[in-house]
Amino acid sequence: MTNQPAQRTGGPVEPASGRLFIWGLVGVLAMVIFNAGWLIAETWQGPSYSPIADTISDMQAQTAPHVWFPIACFALGALGGFGFAMFGLRPALAGAGKVAAKAPLLLAFSLLALGNSFPLIPCRLSDAGCTASVQLASPGGLTDAIVAGIAFFILAFLPYQLWHRLALLPGWRQLKPVMFAARVICPLAWIMLALSTNLPGMPAAGLVERVLAASCSLWVGALAVTMIIQSRHTGSAERPGATGATDRPKPSSDVD
Repeated sequence: MTNQPAQRTGGPVEPASGRLFIWGLVGVLAMVIFNAGWLIAETWQGPSYSPIADTISDMQAQTAPHVWFPIACFALGALGGFGFAMFGLRPALAGAGKVAAKAPLLLAFSLLALGNSFPLIPCRLSDAGCTASVQLASPGGLTDAIVAGIAFFILAFLPYQLWHRLALLPGWRQLKPVMFAARVICPLAWIMLALSTNLPGMPAAGLVERVLAASCSLWVGALAVTMIIQSRHTGSAERPGATGATDRPKPSSDVD
């Protein structure tokens, strides 16, 4: 009965390895589907659309061709990412105690928010007569700017907080290079995007947003892959320290 939760003496009920494996796989697929949504959709946007200058959000506009495709991919990716973080990562990291305990929740809801496409933006900036002011004056444009901006902000700066939780669990410390790279690249990309979208002409906004989306997806995907590996190696979520560790996780020198 390998799929039954395991109980360690003096510790919490640990999630079954099979469940962690499934949610880890869901997390990987969610990131693939989400990024496929904008990578594939940009191939049919037409000559007026530029992946360098125009944002991913423009492919969700009412005037975008085959708008259903990125909408469906973003929604599926968001739901899968939410499930991975809420029902897989959160219980898998329970052994870290109260350290950065809300980080998996923040990850779950930011991924869910990033998949929202409604209400639709009225037009693409590459369409004749469409401007940033026209987009922001609409419910769709304003919602996208606020929701996507907050979601990307959380995803960009969350690796710093989340790493303090991961570092307490020996099996997750292998993510140190990934999380440290994310702590540099993602905030920098978010700042560059914020600056670009507030400058006249929004120079290279599309390129910067793609760097940000890909970078965030990579570190989230790395979490999912690691959870798959841990589920196969240990058969259950890992707790820090030796057998019989009690209330507080053992400090790690890897926490910076």
